[in-house]
Amino acid sequence: MALLDAIRALSEFEPPPALPPCDLGELADVLEAHGLAPLASYQVETRRIGAGLPAAFRERLLALYQGILNDNVFRMLILRGLVKEAAEVPVVLLDGAAYLDWIYPHLAFRPVGDLRLLVRAADGDRFAAAASRANFRLSGTGDGGRTARFTDGKLEVGIQEGLWPGAPEEPRVFQRATPYRAFGPLAARPAAEDALLGAVAGQAQLGLYAPLVTFVDLRELLRLSPPVDAGRVRERAEAAGLSRALYGSMSLLARFFPAVEGRALELRPGLGAAERVAVEALVESASDPARLRHLRGAEAAARALVAPRA
Repeated sequence: MALLDAIRALSEFEPPPALPPCDLGELADVLEAHGLAPLASYQVETRRIGAGLPAAFRERLLALYQGILNDNVFRMLILRGLVKEAAEVPVVLLDGAAYLDWIYPHLAFRPVGDLRLLVRAADGDRFAAAASRANFRLSGTGDGGRTARFTDGKLEVGIQEGLWPGAPEEPRVFQRATPYRAFGPLAARPAAEDALLGAVAGQAQLGLYAPLVTFVDLRELLRLSPPVDAGRVRERAEAAGLSRALYGSMSLLARFFPAVEGRALELRPGLGAAERVAVEALVESASDPARLRHLRGAEAAARALVAPRA
């Protein structure tokens, strides 16, 4: 598919010298909708792949790049101030806030998006007190008290006990995490395997109709050195009821980004025949070219991807 070939080219950190032919208006629409416009703009403006592209196309992407860069700087400064105020509370940054300066080498390559932190249940009150000192007030709770949201009137920051909203607490995530000293003495990023499972869970909650930027997240997590431990990922996915979700996400990743197909398929867990047929049907639907133009979550599909815990 010409559109997908162009998306692959512009979302690579080392893009090819020329852009595959496609409808540039449609390409710009999809890049914007899927959170890939800032990365694509950087490639177009700094690499040979942008040579000869129309000014209107480049200017549209550049405006999105500049907007995302400014928004990311704002969000990360606010988050850093909040986390430093809660310096005595161990926290693990999640999603885009954790990925910048880790799997993405540039602040503007990926929209930070929602700000979420992993906080142990026992530390919830201490975090809330620190948030109050930083002029954040509690704006709501959910998932049976396992998640909470705080706002300063400009941004909202969520905290949760598990790797994804509603998941139970898993203390070993903190033990496996890597320190992130720029945010404070007890701040950390998740281990690659935990980050991968958190991303998979997020995609499952959307029935696999997730933005392509989340598949770029997975692609780059699989390219880390040392590589993620496939056996541990499969074991943790099974324990968390995410085996079907992991199978679906890795199958889609292999289709969207064949450069990591081998690693993606290695991470797929074994499923029973009926489970495999059901998940592969969802993969076929989510990989349809039309899904690039229309992001729609599927509640029934999400339920089919996550097994209830015993």
